[in-house]
Amino acid sequence: MIPIKLTIEGIYSYQEKQVIDFTSLIEAGLFGIFGRVGSGKSSILEAISFGLYGESERLNARDNRAYNMMNLKSSRSLIDFEFYNFKDEKYRIYREFKRNSKRFEDVKRGEAILYQWKDEEWVPLPDLDIEGIVGLSYENFKRTIIIPQGQFKEFLELGGADRTRMMQQIFRLDRFDLANKTKSLLSSTRERLNLIEGELNSFSQVTAEEIGSKKELHLQESKKATELTVVYKQEQESYLKLKGLKEDFDVLAQKKSEFVQLEKRLPEILEQKKELVQYELFDKVFSALLVEQKNTNTKVVTKETRLEDATKEVIVLEGQFNKVAQELKGVEEQYAGLENVKAELYELNLIKEIQQADRVKQVLLERFQKGKSYVIEAEKSLEVSREKVKGLEVTLNQLKEKRIDTTILMAIDAWFNQHTLISTSIEGVQQTMQTLNEDIQAVDKDIQRLKLRDVNQWEQEIEQYRNQFEQEVGRIEGELRNHRVAQQLAQYASELHPGQPCPLCGSAHHPHILQGGDVSVAIQQSEKHLAEVKDKQQRLVKYERKATGLFDRKKMLLSQWTDSQQKELAYKQQLEIHQENFEWTLIVQANEEQFLLLKQQVEKDNQQIELLEKQYNSFLNEVEHYRGQVDKFSKELNLIEVEGVGLDGEIKSKRAQVVRLQIEAYLRMETPLIDQEVVRREERVAYIEQQYKDLTSQYQMLSPKLASVQTEVKNIQQELAELKEIVRQLEVKLGELLLANGLESIEEVVTVLNRQLNVLDSREQIQAFEVQFEVVKNSVYTLEEKLKGLSFDQELFAKQQDKIVLLEQQVKEATEVVAKLAGDIERLDRDFAKKQELQKQFEAFDKRLKNISVLKNMFDSAGFVNYVSSIYLRNLCDMANQRFHRLTNNQLSLQLNENNDFEIIDYLNEGKSRSVKTLSGGQSFQVSLSLALALAESVQSLSKSNKNFFFIDEGFGTQDTESVNIVFETLSNLHKENRIVGIISHVDELQERMPISLSIVKDEEKGSIIETNN
Repeated sequence: MIPIKLTIEGIYSYQEKQVIDFTSLIEAGLFGIFGRVGSGKSSILEAISFGLYGESERLNARDNRAYNMMNLKSSRSLIDFEFYNFKDEKYRIYREFKRNSKRFEDVKRGEAILYQWKDEEWVPLPDLDIEGIVGLSYENFKRTIIIPQGQFKEFLELGGADRTRMMQQIFRLDRFDLANKTKSLLSSTRERLNLIEGELNSFSQVTAEEIGSKKELHLQESKKATELTVVYKQEQESYLKLKGLKEDFDVLAQKKSEFVQLEKRLPEILEQKKELVQYELFDKVFSALLVEQKNTNTKVVTKETRLEDATKEVIVLEGQFNKVAQELKGVEEQYAGLENVKAELYELNLIKEIQQADRVKQVLLERFQKGKSYVIEAEKSLEVSREKVKGLEVTLNQLKEKRIDTTILMAIDAWFNQHTLISTSIEGVQQTMQTLNEDIQAVDKDIQRLKLRDVNQWEQEIEQYRNQFEQEVGRIEGELRNHRVAQQLAQYASELHPGQPCPLCGSAHHPHILQGGDVSVAIQQSEKHLAEVKDKQQRLVKYERKATGLFDRKKMLLSQWTDSQQKELAYKQQLEIHQENFEWTLIVQANEEQFLLLKQQVEKDNQQIELLEKQYNSFLNEVEHYRGQVDKFSKELNLIEVEGVGLDGEIKSKRAQVVRLQIEAYLRMETPLIDQEVVRREERVAYIEQQYKDLTSQYQMLSPKLASVQTEVKNIQQELAELKEIVRQLEVKLGELLLANGLESIEEVVTVLNRQLNVLDSREQIQAFEVQFEVVKNSVYTLEEKLKGLSFDQELFAKQQDKIVLLEQQVKEATEVVAKLAGDIERLDRDFAKKQELQKQFEAFDKRLKNISVLKNMFDSAGFVNYVSSIYLRNLCDMANQRFHRLTNNQLSLQLNENNDFEIIDYLNEGKSRSVKTLSGGQSFQVSLSLALALAESVQSLSKSNKNFFFIDEGFGTQDTESVNIVFETLSNLHKENRIVGIISHVDELQERMPISLSIVKDEEKGSIIETNN
């Protein structure tokens, strides 16, 4: 995080707005903030921390931060901080507080707003993810970026567990916590191995001998099915010819009936066509002019009406304006003399407040005398209650020493509960196993109803049928495509005529025209056959779903039964171990009745103790009540005294402000009389002010309004003349058009246009009828020519249809037998290959399971994470020693002991180690500085930031001159490492050596002021 600019106002001692531009400070690499104690140096760092995280080092959430952070002379405070994050992205955080103008202690804390600099402007962000943007939590921010006063040694003195947790957060060491991943991987691998083993068991009956037997039987059945198919195709060809002839005769009768109905509608359509032509002509010639004429006439009427109204309005406004101007002139003289009246009114109100303050002062004196007696009574009651508490406390301690320890009873009770729980679990598992056995038997019965040849090869059997149906669908679809191509070619050939171009090749010469037969019967037969095969496919899908569901359910039930069996064994072993863990001598082992009696006795003792404790707490509450009354009454007496002094000052101040009126005379008057005088003067002031305001407002309103209406009258008169000329021109043009079209009056045109015909719909209806009429007429002619000289024998058609149905059933049965055998063979081949593949997988997963078990033992209990954390910490210690050795002239060194706690090696005492707590204040600063710089360097490396910022708020006052020189040299060299260091100090010697610094000066009137020193 690199700061850019900080703006603060109304924060702690900063009363007026102060802006710190960090640009020049950052360029210097090393800068300082100097000032006297209490000038507001540390408040700058706290403003940055609070602006970012909403946390304060001085105040917690219970301290009413908003009120206590705001300057007491300010009604508003703000923090506006701009900075770069570790990705060199520019952000801005804005926070603002406002004080309630009526209640001084009520300070509202506004919502913080986070912005990002995008496309040359500040864009507000929806989420306040400071930790994600800065890359550090608030606690780690204080340890690595801005180290506030009193927190510099925190990292050095953290406990081992806290320091390890901090390292994990900063360096994201949780990524090395692989315990859950290896545990999950072990579980999934074991589960996968069990599944493979189960699948291998299901293929135990798949052998090469079984596959050879199925193939021989399939060859015999295929030959039989082929012979039946040849006979079926021969008979089907005769049937399709008869069926096509029947359909042609049916279509001819339907088309003749349709043609008769169309001939009846022909006269009506012709009349509709005539009306449509006339409507289109009139609409094109007259519609636009008629609409324009109507709209112009409407505008003329509207303008004439408005002209009449506006003329009347001008007359009224002129009268009102003259009257208001005359009245305003008379009121202006009275309005000029109101200032003296207001000044006397203000002094009258001050006299009233002085009278009220005198009355309040008298009441306070009476309250003070009465409060003294309350304090004396409360102190007596407090002493009596304290004596009661002491006596009851002795009795209560004696009873508690005799009672049995409740932790022992809880442990015994937990033993009985666990015993009951394990026993109940065993019974539950046994009941579950019985239910699972019944479910498995029921599933086996449902599988038997499927009538599979081999329940172990059911998938292959279904797959054979599926492949057979897919092949038959492909074959039939190929036949359909061939038939349709032949049908289309025959249609093209019938439409060829000498001299006309061919629609396919474009040639006008046709030497060899195709002579094709009618294939419509064959197409219909193939479509029917295709639908039947697809129906079989759908039924096969339903059958497969049912089979899959049954076999999956059985597999799941068997797995559940095995798991339940393992659970039963585990529960029984757990019960034996639990019984061996009974270690108490208060009762006989497993004697629950004896334990219940013991619990009842203990409960009685506890009830008696509880009763005494309630009495004890009641007396304690009584003591606190009386103590509170004493404190309360004493505080109220102090407040009364303070309030009385304040009233004396208020009366004196207000007397000095009364200069126009005789104050003593008015003070002797009764308050109601003064009130009447105040009301009388206020009413006169209000009346004159209101009258002046109303008349001025009316004058300002009427003047532009009158001018506006007068202008409007002139404009309307001009527009009316133009509109009437347009009306005259339109009438002339319409007369010319009527004469040109042979019409006598415009009413004829209006009558036709009022029909409001839908031209597009009417034209489409007429065209649709004409096309339909011609199509039906041509269809009747074509069918009559085609069927000339032909007849249809219904009896012959019925006999042939019965023969086809019988042959089709025989072919179907033979085909199903062949398909079933083919499916069995394919399933067996596939299962045999799968069995070999599963055996290889089983061996691989068994080896993988053993390796993962070894990894799981390594990563359990976060051991690996703690190991990595200790490595990071030791590297950090080595980096810190590079500076610590120089700061101490190689006299001291920092190291980690076996508990990951920091220790000091003292080379002046034979290199022996000692606690870091034995260091002096100056030495603690040196080692803390070295650690903080090393930690900041590690964070910089982690975030891959080009620069890093580091702020220190203490420690230089503990160093001697030589140490200060070494520290200053160390900090100066950090600039070469792209480090920016800011320090806060009151040591003048350091300020003189800084290339640039800020000075904080505290002014009694303006508060703290920031000045830049170059």
